[in-house]
Parts: sequence; structure tokens; C-alpha cells
Amino acid sequence: MVADVRAGHPDGSRARLRPGRRVGRARRAGLNLALACTAGLFLGVGAGAATVAGGASPAGAATTTATTAATTATTAATSTSTTAGGSAPTQAQINATEAQVATIETQISQQQTMLDQADEQYNQATVNLGATRNALQATAASIQAARSKLAAEESQLRQDAIRDYTSNSSAEAVSEIFAAPTGASQIRSLYQGLGIGNVTADVARVQAGQRQLSTTRSKLLAEQQAETTQLAQENQARQSAAGANALAEATLAQVKGALAQQIAEQAATQAAAAAQAAAAATDPAAKQAAASQASQAAQVATTVSGGSAAAASATTAANQAAGAATAAGATSAAPAAGSTPGSSGGSSVGGAPAGGVTVSSGGSPQAAGLAAVHGAMKYLGVPYLWGGASSAGVDCSGLVMLAWARAGVSLPHSAADQYTVSQHVSLSSLKPGDLLFYDLGGTGIDHVVMYVGPTLDGQATAYGSSTIIQAAHTGTVVTFDPLWTFGLVGAGRP
Repeated sequence: MVADVRAGHPDGSRARLRPGRRVGRARRAGLNLALACTAGLFLGVGAGAATVAGGASPAGAATTTATTAATTATTAATSTSTTAGGSAPTQAQINATEAQVATIETQISQQQTMLDQADEQYNQATVNLGATRNALQATAASIQAARSKLAAEESQLRQDAIRDYTSNSSAEAVSEIFAAPTGASQIRSLYQGLGIGNVTADVARVQAGQRQLSTTRSKLLAEQQAETTQLAQENQARQSAAGANALAEATLAQVKGALAQQIAEQAATQAAAAAQAAAAATDPAAKQAAASQASQAAQVATTVSGGSAAAASATTAANQAAGAATAAGATSAAPAAGSTPGSSGGSSVGGAPAGGVTVSSGGSPQAAGLAAVHGAMKYLGVPYLWGGASSAGVDCSGLVMLAWARAGVSLPHSAADQYTVSQHVSLSSLKPGDLLFYDLGGTGIDHVVMYVGPTLDGQATAYGSSTIIQAAHTGTVVTFDPLWTFGLVGAGRP
């Protein structure tokens, strides 16, 4: 359940959404793993202080970073494979892998900055090219308009000349036109002498404007070619930076996987040692303490590497420790097989959980609560599924939501929100269907279970007044479990 909250699970009161398109804006907070094992170990893997030499182009720097990251991943994988088949990883090895994660995250952050810059430069080049193309289109339209005007002016000039000739006006000047003058200057003089000088001046102005537009068009064409080349270069740099960033992200995932495996192996070793201590202890309190340590170690292994061999080994050891504590008549906060870490068969049937808290049935069950319990029982054997709320899979708050929906009560799909909307009740007066809320990760309510009680449908339940039904964590199915008090916040009635 802790793993779900840290991944942004709907059961968490402070669930964090994954970043959107620009993954570099709200970069990862790191791999914060709470290791409450025998030695009280706590590992925090976040953005490190390592730096990468600058001064290179985005493409070059990205390639350098990707190469470094790939080397780091190889080192981590080698380290992990060395310890997988032998003794558990040492703290120094885990610290080294942590440093690798921090270095890669710093490199990715720098890569993302370069990628953002490349994006902005590409976008600016696109804008510039678009503006030039628009200017070219406007210039082409102006040239076409000038040509049309020039053709109209020339047509008018011809018509004026013909009209003057046919009306016998300026006959002498017209006759001079057909006298084949010898130069262009003479022709211009004759036309101007026909009384149509204004049209001639218009023609000259249009021609000058057309020449100016042609010059502008040539300049714009040159700019367009240069900007097209620049755009291609910016696009290449952007693609190179994006490719290197993707490679580094994949490398980071690989190294984090290696780190998780190392931590899980260490936790499994600690759980095994705690189980041996529980078996060897003669004092019930000592057995309970050892079982609690094994439980916490199993929680770490399941959180960081659920489904792995190390996690399974840690869970087995925690169950053995819990069994030893229970056999000795002690109540414990260690997890039972198939239950959430920290939720083990620590209480004897009908007994009180650890921590001095009295949990008992509060009398006659309510019809709605019984309906909710029967609704939850419909999902017995359904696998735990992160964010699930169907017969294909459920998480803890999804199971509760579906169960109480059968009783006609609508609840949100969030353990924290379910606590908010529920009427808080005493642990000494629980009724079937009541909800028990936990803070297993230390960041707020992140797990919820449903109280069943000592009897159900006239039959004694497996764990007496400590019987609950829950969807525990990845790798388990919905099942009846004994109630535990580790991380218990309180109870509520929808």
C-alpha cells in the first residue's frame, strides 16, 4: 500500500500526478524509500549535486550525457548481478547505486534544459520562416497588382493616342509619331506632347514600384532560404537532444531497478535475521519485537520490488516471525501471509491488538454494514490491482468503495477521502462494515480495511473480533486477515 501512495495512488492523501509533456519542469523528487528495518535504515534517493561540463551544443552535450548514463547503468547492473546470487548487497554498494541515480537525474535535468532551449529555438525559427513566407506572399500580390495597373495604364495610353488621331487633334504631333523617330527619348517627347503626360508619369511610377517590389522579393527569397536552413538545423538539434534524453530516462529506470533489487535483497536478509531472532527468543515481548522488525523489512522489500524473489523471501521470513510470536501468545504488529506489510497475525482470536488499543465489536450489526461486508466478500480472491475497482482487480479503497456501493452508500476512491467523509467511531465499538484507516508511509492516510468482527452469518470468523477483509498490496488477493495496529489512525463508519 505504501508503494501505491508514493507512485501517486488514488488511496494516498498526497498523491502526486506524473509530469505532463514537459517532463523537466517538475522533475522527479527521487526514489524516497522508507527503510524501517532492523537498523532503522532510511534511504533517500533524490536529485543529486553532480554536474556535467557545459559549453557544448545541445546535441553534443546530450550525446555525452547519454554515454555517461549508459556507462553508469552498466556499472549498476554488474554490481547487482554480483550480489544477486551471493550475499546481500552492502550499504556501500547501495550508496554507490544511489549516487549513480542522483548523477543521472542531474544529467537528465540538464538535458531537459537543453531540450527546452532547442524547442524554443526551433519554434522561433518556425515563426521567422512563417513571417518571411507571409511577406513573400504579400510582395507577390503587390507585384501582380502593379503589373495589372501597368497594363491598364499602357492600355489607356494607347487609347488616348488613338482617340487623338481619330479626332484629328494634334495631327501634326501624331504624324510625327509615324515619322519613325530615331530615339527612345524622341518617342517619349512625342507622347508627352500629345497631352497625355499624366498617364505617362503614372506608367513611370508603376514601373519604378514594380522594380522596387522585385528587389524586395529577391531579398525575401534569400531570407527564406537561410531561414529554411536554420530551421532544419534547429530541428536536428532538437531531435538529437530528445533522443539522448529518452536514452537517459531509460538508463535511469534501469539503474533504479538495480537499486530496488539491492534494497530488497538487503531487506530480505534483515527479515531472515529477525525471523531467526523471533524463533530463538524466549520472552514473548522479544518475539513480538523481532516479528515487528521482520514485518518492516518485508514492507520495504515489497514496496521497492514487489513480486521479486527477494520480496517473497522477506514476506516468508516475516510470516515465520509472526507465527513464532503468535505461538508464544504474544500480540504483534508483524504482517501475516497475504496481508499488508505490518498487518500480520499478531492478535490471538478475540484478543486485543498490540499497542494497548482495545478493538471489539460494538453490539448488533447495522444492516448497511452487513451489506457492505457481503459486498466485499463478492471480491474474495480477486487480485490486488493498483487503482482497480472491478472484478478484474481492486485496490484497498476500490474494494471499500464497491462494497459500500452495494449498501447504497457512495464513497470516493481514496482512503484519505473515505476517512474524511466517514463518521469517526471508537475502536471499542466497531460494527461490521466499519473502516479502519492507516498511515503506513508516514505521509498521511494511505490504506483502508473493512472490519468484519467475531461472527458472520451466524458463524465464527477466522480471527474473532480482530477479523478484517482487505485488498492488501500487489501480489495478494482480497482475503480475510487479522487486524493490526501498526500505523492505525482510527475508525470510521460511512
